[in-house]
Amino acid sequence: MRAHADVLGKLLGKDEYGRARERYVRYLAAYKVVEQNLSLFDKMARSRDTSDLISAIYESMRVKDRVLASLEEGIRRGDYKLAFECDNVRAAFSVGHDDIEKILELAREDPKITGVVLAILALAYGGVQPVRR
Repeated sequence: MRAHADVLGKLLGKDEYGRARERYVRYLAAYKVVEQNLSLFDKMARSRDTSDLISAIYESMRVKDRVLASLEEGIRRGDYKLAFECDNVRAAFSVGHDDIEKILELAREDPKITGVVLAILALAYGGVQPVRR
């Protein structure tokens, strides 16, 4: 139980783990809108061990450049809208290797809690939305 609370505290905190979570969740929200692949979030939430979660993280990151380019283009075309002013979409939704390393540290401690929390927060994130026509 204590491990769950420690990992949850780190994920929801304001330190380096919290900032890494924030950037990765923002990216996952863009992934959700662009790729329309909700199965990734199910995979994250159902992670039984570290390798399951690492596999899901890999799946999300291998298309990062395409997701960010599609998001930028979709915003220009009016297919997507942001809930905030943003001059650099790629920078606002990008996630770096340092962020992923922090997420992996937490996944090593408790992959289930890490995966579930990331999936929940990404699915709930409202900063990027498709425009309904």
